[in-house]
Amino acid sequence: MARKVSDEQREYAVAREQRRELKEELAAQYASRPRKPIRHRRVIFMVLGGIALLAAIFGLLAFWPAPAQTPTGGVPVGTSAPDFHLPVYGGGATGSAISLAALRGHPVVLNFYSESCLPCLAEVPYLERVYTSSDAGGQFALLGVNQSDPKEDIRSFGNRYHVTYPLLFDASGNVNIQYGVTAIPTTYFIDSQGLVRFIVVQPLTPATMKQGLASVGIAFP
Repeated sequence: MARKVSDEQREYAVAREQRRELKEELAAQYASRPRKPIRHRRVIFMVLGGIALLAAIFGLLAFWPAPAQTPTGGVPVGTSAPDFHLPVYGGGATGSAISLAALRGHPVVLNFYSESCLPCLAEVPYLERVYTSSDAGGQFALLGVNQSDPKEDIRSFGNRYHVTYPLLFDASGNVNIQYGVTAIPTTYFIDSQGLVRFIVVQPLTPATMKQGLASVGIAFP
C-alpha cells in the first residue's frame, strides 16, 4: 500500500514538473516572438486621421455659405434700403458728402463699424483688400458708417489703415437706427436697384463676402 502511494506521488511530481516546463517554454516563445507594430501604427494613424478630420471641419465651416441675417428691427432682405446723406470724414472723398440715392445703378456694400470694435479692426483691412482687388475693383461702392466715435478720429483711423473707400459719420445715429444696427460690425449688400439682398451681422469671412457680392451680381473668387 505504501509503495502504491509513493508511485502516485512520484507521478504527480513528474506531471507538475512537466507543466512547469511547458509554461516556461510558452513564456519563452512569447517573449522571443517578433513584435507587431501594426496595432501601434494603426492607433497613430487613427489619431492623426482624427486631427486631420477636425482641421477639415473647421476649415469647411470658415468657408461655408451663411444664411442671410436681419438685425432686429432692421431692413428685411428684398426691400428698399433707406436713403441717407452723410458727410465723409475719412478714407476716399474726404470733405464731401454721399447719398445712397446718388449711387443707384451701382451695387453698394454698407459696413457699420467702430474704432473701439476689435472685430472691426480686423475686418476693415480685409474690406480694403477686397475693394481694391483687381477682381472686384470698380464693380461696387463700399461705404463705412461710423456713429460712435468722435468725428475727428475718423480721418486718422482711415490714414492708419490706408482706407481708400469713404468713411461716413452718422452724427445723429439716425442711419444706424434706420438699418436696425444693434451690433457691429454689420454689413448690408445692396443691389443696383437699391434693394437689400444680403446682410451679415458679424465679422465678414471670405465665404460671406463672396455670398454677399454674388447676391448683388458680382462674382468674386
